[in-house]
Amino acid sequence: MQWKHTPLHEVLTDLQSKRELTKLKLSESELALISYSDAELARLRNDGVQTPLGAVVKITRHSKSAGEGFVYLRKIIP
Repeated sequence: MQWKHTPLHEVLTDLQSKRELTKLKLSESELALISYSDAELARLRNDGVQTPLGAVVKITRHSKSAGEGFVYLRKIIP
C-alpha cells in the first residue's frame, strides 16, 4: 500500500542526472543520500523499475503554497 502523500520518485538515467546536476551546478558528491532499502525504492523495484546503486533519484514534491519542487538523492548500499 502506498501512502497517498508519498512524493513521486523517479530513477534518472546517467544522462538525465548529468543534465539536471549541470543545470543546478551541483556534483553527485553534494547530494543527500537515500538507502537502497527505502520503502519507496522497494515499491519501485516491485513495479519492475531498476534501482541500481549509485543512481540519482529525483523526488518531486507538491505543495499548495510553493507549487512543485524537486529534491535529488543518491542511493547508497544498505
